[in-house]
Amino acid sequence: MNPFTTSAPGRLCLFGEHQDYLGLPVIAMAINRRCSLQWTPRIDRQVVVSSAEMGEVIRFDLSELDENKASTPLEVVVIGLVSDSKYLPSGMNIHISSDIPIQAGCSSSTALLTAWTVGWSDVMGFGESIGQLVRRCHKAEVLAFGGSGGDMDHLACAHGGIHRYVSGAPLPLPELPGVFVLGDSGQPKDTQGHLARCKDARLPLMKELDTNPPHWSEEQHLLAHGTRVNRNLEVIWADRMLNGQVEEEELGEALTRHHEVLRDVLGLSTPRIEAMLDGALKAGAWG
Repeated sequence: MNPFTTSAPGRLCLFGEHQDYLGLPVIAMAINRRCSLQWTPRIDRQVVVSSAEMGEVIRFDLSELDENKASTPLEVVVIGLVSDSKYLPSGMNIHISSDIPIQAGCSSSTALLTAWTVGWSDVMGFGESIGQLVRRCHKAEVLAFGGSGGDMDHLACAHGGIHRYVSGAPLPLPELPGVFVLGDSGQPKDTQGHLARCKDARLPLMKELDTNPPHWSEEQHLLAHGTRVNRNLEVIWADRMLNGQVEEEELGEALTRHHEVLRDVLGLSTPRIEAMLDGALKAGAWG
């Protein structure tokens, strides 16, 4: 086998952030920043993963993998493919190159896992669909380690473009006007902590989301209201995008409203992020 490269993009969620794990649809798009993996075959069974920034990241022996001892999603993917194929490939040197900000909410880890899964799937001769690859990634990153997230990241990194992700096949959406500017606050994000907090507080409310039962606390009523606002924004803008009814400034205002719920209801912002957003709006950003 000759050396080869795989890659996958990071992503932005436009509408429906923090609602895929509630069973609600989202609108997400890939960005033009990617995680690339350079694969070089070895003559032994060792897998050595490295990057320019961190040196050697992980090393394991393919012949010694044990699903009960896997410590990373990367190993879980390989164990699953080896189990399904009954084939043990030769080892690999795999070098990571990525320009996706880490721990910044742009799915840097899922982009890595997607490029990794595509590569090993090819090595083992699997002709898997995007949907099958998505399921492998979600199982390895979320289910195997008790993660709190849904599957939006895996869908967006695997499909690229801009889509509405709902039950059934992803729905492609037309390109949007304007340019998205990605700002990195430099403040690492506790992704799993935020997911668990937002998910655990709202899942019990979903069956009665539109009824506002009197036994709810004030905080539960606020959480339900915010969830309804962002759910409805997603529905409205999915329809407008599909029908070509996107007006730039109205889209910006809707994105701002969506962010306000994330900030004021779910506590998902910081003073530095707010200062960056204020600066962007003052400089003429639509939202």
